[in-house]
Amino acid sequence: MGKKIYKTIWRNKWITAGAKSIDDFINTFEGLANHFREWKELGITLEEDGGVIDDYATFSTDDMDVAIKAGFTFYFGDNREKEYLLTIDDEEIEVPKEKLMQHKK
Repeated sequence: MGKKIYKTIWRNKWITAGAKSIDDFINTFEGLANHFREWKELGITLEEDGGVIDDYATFSTDDMDVAIKAGFTFYFGDNREKEYLLTIDDEEIEVPKEKLMQHKK
């Protein structure tokens, strides 16, 4: 059993839907550039085989702490008590509460 690889899917569609000026576009894309620079510094990568399809891009890391810090976690169903990470194999992994508390201080 190998190391888990955690993923998130980024959707590019509608990013500038609320833009009212060219400055809105500039601010949006500068913010996104900074966001992806931070992810790169954390070691997050774009998946080679599932990288970019249509408006979707798949990013991954094999470090649970990085995945949590980068915001890969999600809620499943109506239960807002537990957060999960999705693996590259589409397995939902419950994030231990102590890990969440560590990163949300």
